[in-house]
Amino acid sequence: MKTKLITALLLITAAATAGALQSDNSKPIEIAADHFSGDQVSQTAVYTGRVEVHQGTLEMHGDRLDLQITPKGYRVGVLTGKLATFKQQRDNPNPKISEWMHAEADKLIYNEEKDTITLINNARLTRTENGVLKDEATGQTIVYDIRNARSVAEGGTAGGERRRVTTVIAPRKQDNSSSSSDTTKLRSSTTLAPANRTK
Repeated sequence: MKTKLITALLLITAAATAGALQSDNSKPIEIAADHFSGDQVSQTAVYTGRVEVHQGTLEMHGDRLDLQITPKGYRVGVLTGKLATFKQQRDNPNPKISEWMHAEADKLIYNEEKDTITLINNARLTRTENGVLKDEATGQTIVYDIRNARSVAEGGTAGGERRRVTTVIAPRKQDNSSSSSDTTKLRSSTTLAPANRTK
């Protein structure tokens, strides 16, 4: 009997829903690397060595980027490394709040058509406000919906045991000075029973 991976729906969002900074979409994509090879026939490109991707506030870093243009004209990029990283500023109605999403994993898959980033192996997704950690999710796999600021995390399995999906969610700021500050983290996790079979 197959063991199902537990899936936790994580709404990593501020009080007002905010997606990626809209102005980023109109900015050019700049890719830098030590080596590049491309094939116009297959519409593929490979970048290796200190890969950097920039588009407005969006930044991605890794060791290798495999880029492909789909028949519909959308880009799909697979970024790998010891830890491939992603960060992007989010729209926030409060101009005093600088809100950012940060992601890291062994592999990042960006799908332009779906506007998602999939984090695979050692996945970690965080949201910060003015440099302060507000929300965090870790798991084997995390799918982050950039447009709608939603994510789904899967714990996965390792060594015959299920892994946990762990989230850290900051509590709302309270007016009572005697209560915890807004930087205190409320920790929660989904605990899974041991399993003898992998997926």
